[in-house]
Amino acid sequence: MINTAKVQVGDNVVVFGLGGIGLNVIQGARLAGAGKIIGVDLNPDREEWGRKFGMTDFLNSKGLRREETVAAIVALTDGGADYTFDATGNTEVMRTALEACHRGWGTSIIIGVAEAGKEISTRPFQLVTGRNWRGTAFGGAKGRTDVPKIVDMYMTGKIEIDPMITHVMGLEEINTAFDLMHAGKSIRSVVVF
Repeated sequence: MINTAKVQVGDNVVVFGLGGIGLNVIQGARLAGAGKIIGVDLNPDREEWGRKFGMTDFLNSKGLRREETVAAIVALTDGGADYTFDATGNTEVMRTALEACHRGWGTSIIIGVAEAGKEISTRPFQLVTGRNWRGTAFGGAKGRTDVPKIVDMYMTGKIEIDPMITHVMGLEEINTAFDLMHAGKSIRSVVVF
């Protein structure tokens, strides 16, 4: 958010996928002073989670075609988002995120990891009109210098991590943790062994 995208005060941000990664992107957007922070997810239960971490608007994209999702975001942001973030790993969502960016300057950041062998595509017009597609690993954080800053932000309460832990279970329940994750019923499960 801050390292890779360089979000500025007042920028419009859209986050696709409101799991643990997406919620942290929302926190980063809030810390950067983003104007609108729009969360997009198929699971309506994620709206409450997004609002806890700073989301201002929610779009339930279940059943919407790509064009409908893009049109809704363009309407909410008065022309398209300054920044979009894919935290889903779904290549179709990655394309939607790019196309929801503002012409001329919008940047879409890919965080989610796609299945092996998957490819992303869009029409060249989307890039020729000034949109950017970027990727990031670990949010562009430098381990040696940035991790201590992130720990300090956690310790002083600027960022919240504990509320994302929705389940704590023993090693014998690890399959349950995976089931909860796949069903969209947990944000983060901690397995204690």
